[in-house]
Amino acid sequence: MSQFTPAALSDGEAQPSLLLLGEPALETGGELLSLPPEVPLWLTAFVACQDEPVSRLELLELLYPDVPADAARNRLRQLLHRARHLDWAAGLSASGEVLHWTGRVDARLFRQACQAGRWSQALALYRGSLLDGHRPTGFPAFAAWLDAEREDLHAAWLDAALSQAGELEGGGQPGAALLILEQLLDASPFAEEAVQAALRCAAGLGDGERGARIYGRFRTHLRRELGLEPETVTTQLYEAVRELRPLPSVRRSLSRATTPLFGREDEVRWVREQLAQPDGRLLSVIGPGGSGKTRLSLEVLAWAGQEAGLTASFVALESVGAVDGVVTAITAALGLAPGGSEPPEEQLLSALMTARHLLVLDNLEHLLASPERAPLLRWLQNVLDQAPQVRVIVTSRIRLGLQEERVLSLDGLDFPAAPDLDLAARSSAVRLLIERASRVRAGFALDPQNVGALIQICALTGGLPLALELSAAWMATFEPQDIVTELSASLDLLGGDAPDRPERHRSLRAAFEQSWRLLGNTERQVLARLSVLRGGFDRPAAQAVAGSGLLALLTLADHSLIRRDLGGRYRLHEVIREYAAEALRAGRDSELVTEPVTEAEARRLHAAHFAALAAEAAPHLHGPDQAAWLSRLDAEHDNFRAALGWVLDHGTADDALRLSAALHWFWYVRGHHREGLRWMTAALERPDGNTQARVLTLDGAGALARELGLYDQSVMWLEDALTLARSTRLPVLEAQVLYGLGLTVRELGHADRALTLLEQAEALQRQLGQSWGLSTTLNDLGIFWARNGDPVRARQLFSESLRLKEQLGDRQGIAYALSNLGNTLDDPADFQRLTEQSLSIKRVLGDRQGVANSLFNLADLQIDRGELTAGRALLEEALDLFWQLGRKRAVAAALIEFGKLAVAEGRPERCLQLNGAAETLLGSLHVPAPSMGMNGQIDAATATLGEVEAELWTRLGRMMSLENAVGLARLN
Repeated sequence: MSQFTPAALSDGEAQPSLLLLGEPALETGGELLSLPPEVPLWLTAFVACQDEPVSRLELLELLYPDVPADAARNRLRQLLHRARHLDWAAGLSASGEVLHWTGRVDARLFRQACQAGRWSQALALYRGSLLDGHRPTGFPAFAAWLDAEREDLHAAWLDAALSQAGELEGGGQPGAALLILEQLLDASPFAEEAVQAALRCAAGLGDGERGARIYGRFRTHLRRELGLEPETVTTQLYEAVRELRPLPSVRRSLSRATTPLFGREDEVRWVREQLAQPDGRLLSVIGPGGSGKTRLSLEVLAWAGQEAGLTASFVALESVGAVDGVVTAITAALGLAPGGSEPPEEQLLSALMTARHLLVLDNLEHLLASPERAPLLRWLQNVLDQAPQVRVIVTSRIRLGLQEERVLSLDGLDFPAAPDLDLAARSSAVRLLIERASRVRAGFALDPQNVGALIQICALTGGLPLALELSAAWMATFEPQDIVTELSASLDLLGGDAPDRPERHRSLRAAFEQSWRLLGNTERQVLARLSVLRGGFDRPAAQAVAGSGLLALLTLADHSLIRRDLGGRYRLHEVIREYAAEALRAGRDSELVTEPVTEAEARRLHAAHFAALAAEAAPHLHGPDQAAWLSRLDAEHDNFRAALGWVLDHGTADDALRLSAALHWFWYVRGHHREGLRWMTAALERPDGNTQARVLTLDGAGALARELGLYDQSVMWLEDALTLARSTRLPVLEAQVLYGLGLTVRELGHADRALTLLEQAEALQRQLGQSWGLSTTLNDLGIFWARNGDPVRARQLFSESLRLKEQLGDRQGIAYALSNLGNTLDDPADFQRLTEQSLSIKRVLGDRQGVANSLFNLADLQIDRGELTAGRALLEEALDLFWQLGRKRAVAAALIEFGKLAVAEGRPERCLQLNGAAETLLGSLHVPAPSMGMNGQIDAATATLGEVEAELWTRLGRMMSLENAVGLARLN
């Protein structure tokens, strides 16, 4: 399919690579060994494509669903035995009841490249469709999975190709972009976004003939295969190319939307126009569930990030129950670390004041219809008042009611009133219906025989995109006229149920309930139980919570009831989740639910699964896989919140303590200090519980309280933990608590006691062989001696800490040990080398605070060397990060460093202003200004200007707002 050059998967290693994209093969030393299309390959391909281990039960369902259990297990054992003796299947590993793939495989590398935005790598990896040319017979479940996986991977490839072409186009290389787009259209001739991009590139090259050829081919395919016409915007682009009118290039950002947008050109244009107005700062896109509010906002968001110069962020809020959750979600979407003693609301506000932001707050209606409405509106109004560069788009079923709000009411897509074939071919609703139907029914197209029924479907669903998608999924087994009959009957059933229900809401419910009736009992139960999951879910979660095998998920996806994103996670549209949750809560026997399902049981299973996941993750957060595990916990954060809420209300004290303790390091590293402390406090309020779990929770709460500046509370919890650990003879935990207590009393200024506690922790950890704890304690002992004038001793401690961290594979620990060790070295070249190594690791891990610290240190080194341009660039990046993270003490340090830079640049006035602003900021933090080392540069600036003028500039700096001081620092 693809003409892109295959990637070298070895990365300089001799490790074999399993190639499943395209003709299956094993790559070893640059040579390809073709693999036989037999059952061991089907088994291996399925396991190798999964990020998570695969249970034997899933494999039985996949390969032998109709075989008696004992016979099926015997066949699977024989198959595994056979596969293990094949050289190319050496990466297949079995552990108990689960299997996983331990080797390299192109399909997973391809997905990872797509998720990371490494488009050229992704294109090189994609040699063709999964197991290209092979379709196994006798294994219908595997074939169904293979079809779905091929479609997902192909969609990811399309996105990668479009994104790579967009980068080339935006970078002034329309010819290179056009080559990729033409290859894409050879494989996917209906990809209209690619046609539009190709037309822009042809215009950029002044090649009207090539543009006409691309458009003509696309229009012919569309008419012949689907009976449709191109979108209006595509035709307009073609007209511009034909007349050789120049067109602006568009740099396509990382795609968030996995489906094309049908129609809505006028609505998108209106939103863009409003955002361009000085007072167009708060827009509400309102409409019934399933009307496409989220999809439209994503389209605007992509435009804003590419063309409007806005920092654009999408914030999903369907799982958020309070204003503080809104703040946390926005903070996460902006990539900020919500730590420190300053309230998260203030930290977020500080970050929003630094750049032109566009926030899409998606699915806000449940908060607007709750007691949270008033505090939410107050918070939103405060953001608009305090951060004048921020623009906000809200999607909701109800409006906000604020004075600044401008409202776009979104209805269904357009469709003709009469069965006119030409009008239907240009109708947005019909185009969506045909596009979705053609996915489940090969050869389905608009024609004179079905146009009337298709327009009736559009009318019965009110043109709502979600209802149309559900209806299109029935085309696999129903004719359009049969669907009209079923929808009409469902609407009649609902007519007397709720006469005040809006017509479009009734239409969507009718479409859902018809989809529900088409499901088997197993799929109904699975969908109902899936409604307890939040923020998406993976395959193991579906299995644990809903008892869902792969076939059930595939069936629900075929019916458009769940979707799988490009990262492999599944999601329910919020409206579908609501309807499914109704069935779960009802637990009734009726025409729609033939077997009762229990909400309490589903929530118990949900909590148990995510408690087990947290417990599994905890030890990995200190090892070589910490980045992957932190990302996995990030993805499940909403599910952890739901699980914590359930165990606090319905679980035991052990449940609450174990789950909160397991999540402590995740909260700590990701900066969720306040949220984590809130959960841990609630768990500690439960009486009794497992002693070890209570000690761990007390220790974690003490650490989070320390980060928030709640020192008295931190000491109390840590001393309680120490007493409990000693009384119950838990020496490993005793050492851990001694370390934490040492850090807290150090921050309180009790240096002698801090040293005693840290040395006690060190001795105990050495005795017990606790490598990770010892390596961390050694690092902080090194900091103590570095601050207290013994760099030689500090260097020894940092070096030992680094060795242990390297043995453990703790990359975060390695980064900090390198940085600290570099600070003790006399040779600037050694300092730079170690600090740059540390910076590189921190960037990979996404440790923004650590990145900022390393940038600051490197900037200081460059300024001392006289490399002022390089120093300024590093310092500007550090200041931006400190500001975004809300680290005001670090912001003050950066202002002082900019003052040092100003002296070197011959700007003594600016130096004094910045130091004056820093002095004011430090005073608000109760930090003595002399401790920050500003005196030398102040003296130099004063000597140049004289004391009277110097005092004037310093006084002006003290009166500056912090925002103006930051702006002055960045002014070149």
